[in-house]
Amino acid sequence: MKVIIACSTLQDYVDAAQSRAGTNHPVIYLNKLFHRDPNEMREHIREAFQKLPEGADTVLIAMGYCGGSWEGISASQTLVIPKIDDCISILLQTGDSVISNLKQPDHLYVRDKKPESFKGIFERMTAQVDAATKARYHKDWQKLYNMMTIIDTGINNCRSDEYKSAVQEDADWLAADLEYVNGGMYLLEKLFRGDWGEQFLVLQPGEIVRREDVLV
Repeated sequence: MKVIIACSTLQDYVDAAQSRAGTNHPVIYLNKLFHRDPNEMREHIREAFQKLPEGADTVLIAMGYCGGSWEGISASQTLVIPKIDDCISILLQTGDSVISNLKQPDHLYVRDKKPESFKGIFERMTAQVDAATKARYHKDWQKLYNMMTIIDTGINNCRSDEYKSAVQEDADWLAADLEYVNGGMYLLEKLFRGDWGEQFLVLQPGEIVRREDVLV
């Protein structure tokens, strides 16, 4: 029996990819908030393995290496892991090349069905600082990003005026340009269908996840 362990940030895409792949594997989701610390995420990954249903013999990992969260993980099941660094790169992959990081420097990527306001995140993070410090932090954020990149995944209706307007507001606030790139669930569909070629690391029971085997 195959079971999926996935990050909750990809829940919409896991559901859609399973539908397209014609699969219905059980899914255990890890809260995306655990990404704040790879060590914390690693502990929750280990807990997820304790929750696997009886009869599970293969675990499909619907997430990336995520800053080292999977380093040192082993299990009594077969593990299938995309050779990819994070969830953004998963959605950017549309072909069969083995490339772990498909992101571009200085780009801020948007892929959710409803775009989250980065300006809103900033306002919450800086709610307790004075105006001068807040202005300095704002300039620091502007230095980080030159491009807001919307990933057209096929299910996020990102070409609508409402979606584009919301992202454009963030782009203006960051003094960044706005662009679209094509993406999708190609890698997830391959993972769920069992099409495990060179883009995936397949570990036998007891074998350990190592960075050099995942990131190429």
